[in-house]
Order: sequence, then structure tokens, then C-alpha cells
Amino acid sequence: MLLQWSAPEYMPHSFQVSGLSGTVGHKQTGNCFDLTKQVADGFVGMQELSKGLFLVQSEMAFKRETELYEEYPERKVFQLSFCMNGICEWDYRQKQGEHYQLSPTQCSLQCGTFSQCVSHFGSEQPYHTLSISLEEGRFSSLTEDLEAAHLIRRDDKICTHVFSTTPEIRLVLQQLLDCPPERKLRKLYLEGKVLELLSLFCDEAIGKQKNTKDISREDYRCLMKAREIIDNHFLHTLTIAQIAEQCFLSETKLKQGFKICFNCTVYEYIVEKRMEMAYRLLQSGKYKVKDVVWMVGYTNASHFIDAFKKRYGVTPGEI
Repeated sequence: MLLQWSAPEYMPHSFQVSGLSGTVGHKQTGNCFDLTKQVADGFVGMQELSKGLFLVQSEMAFKRETELYEEYPERKVFQLSFCMNGICEWDYRQKQGEHYQLSPTQCSLQCGTFSQCVSHFGSEQPYHTLSISLEEGRFSSLTEDLEAAHLIRRDDKICTHVFSTTPEIRLVLQQLLDCPPERKLRKLYLEGKVLELLSLFCDEAIGKQKNTKDISREDYRCLMKAREIIDNHFLHTLTIAQIAEQCFLSETKLKQGFKICFNCTVYEYIVEKRMEMAYRLLQSGKYKVKDVVWMVGYTNASHFIDAFKKRYGVTPGEI
């Protein structure tokens, strides 16, 4: 597995890989660390799209449980990270007891200074992430708005917030991932999509921060449970009444709170999950449209095609 940074100043000055059998060796060449295939498959790549704006993509699968330990000379970051596959786990050694976890349909905002980071990976699990990293001062108005919403602080301590991604954000993420390497003006296209992601995220995060003040901590916990129920059972028939009963909320609180927290209705979220799965199945080339219809919980093909075209702008047969 190859880990590549855009320039030496962004590389950790100490890098260590540990597995169940102890520390694992790796090879450094220029701006890259290379892990043998006995350890992991995949890559981590960092690309500078414009001055102070970076796109970091990773696709990884480790052969056994592994920890990646990075040490920096007081590195200051402003980074927005999206989890596409796997459960991402990490901690900052200077913040004892604080452990972070990111699952698909979630993103995290990290801002501040840190010197040590440890990432935790399970055995034989695929991981796929995409991150946007900004140099200090690149978007001062953006950081001012986030600070006003109490999402970041002026002090140097690293702070992390985890958010749910909206269907609009997931659509732009998919467009980023689908951009072919040979596309003309690819770098300009990627920069435009990254700026669009930042704008969508800030609108959502700041708006949510204002709206969720009216939701109690207990109701918020129940709403997170409702989303988890949908994530695990979206292929089955789900009703508002069933979900409300299982997460201990009234149907009214579920419908109103879900819209506030996740920026979509319960029904829209179920459809979104089904469309995401349908897209992956069709893109694999292994299944026909008629098979995917029932695989993602639809009984009516025309309803599925209409929903798919509304979501992606093309019919399933065009994928």
C-alpha cells in the first residue's frame, strides 16, 4: 500500500505501523511511505488542487488488525473528512480518553493543532475516505462563520465534530469519485466540486447547530437510533409507526426531529439509502436493472426508475 503526500512539509516526521505481531516495517521514498502487500492493499494520495486547498483520498484493506501512528511537529489542521466505506477510528494522544469514530454517511470536521494521531483498522475490512484539507488563512470567512456557530475555537487545541451527510453532499461526493483520470481540466473540475462540498457542509452544519438547540439530548439520542434502524433495515418495508416505536419517540417527534437533524424526511432517507445501494450494484456491472429493482426493496420497476433518475439525473440503464 502506498501513502503519498503532495510535499515533504505535510509528511509526518515519524511514522509507525503496528499489528498483533508487533511493529511492521515500511519503506520511505521521497514523499511516500510504502507498506508491503503482506500488511495492506490500497493507497492514500494527497493532491493540491490550488494554493492551500488539498484533496486526500484513501482506499485501504489491512490483512490484520493494525494501528498507524503518526507524529508531527505541532501540525495545525482544518480538515473535513468523509467516510465512504468502513468504520474509521482514531484518537489524538494528547487528548487522553477521547476516541473518535466515523461511519458511512458521516463526516467529521477537525480544526486545531495536534502532534500525534493513531488510526485503528480492522482485519480484512475495506476502508474508503475522502478529505478536504485547508491551509490556515485560505478561507478566513468560512472559519469565522464556523467559529460564530461554536463549531471551531480560536485556541490551538484540536477539536473534532461529527455530522451526518445530506443527500446533496453525498451526490457531490459521488461526482467527485466518478471523475475519470483522463477528464480534461480534471483538476479544475475537482476544485469546483470541493468548493461546492465546503459550501454545502457549512450551510448544513451552521443551520443544524441553530436548529438542534430545540431538541433535547434524549430526543437526539432517539433520533440517532432511528437513523441506525433505517441504515440496518432500509431494504425492508418500514413505517413511521414501526420506527417511532423502536426508538421510543412519538410519530410527530420522529418526523419533525428527523427533518431537523438530517435535513430530509424519514421516507427521503430510506429512498436515498436504496438509491446509493442501487448505484453501487449497477456500477459493478454484475446485475441487470430488473434484478436491482427487487434487490433494493422495490416491487414496481417504474417507481424505481423514476426515483433513480430523480436522484442521479440518468436512468438505471445508462449506468
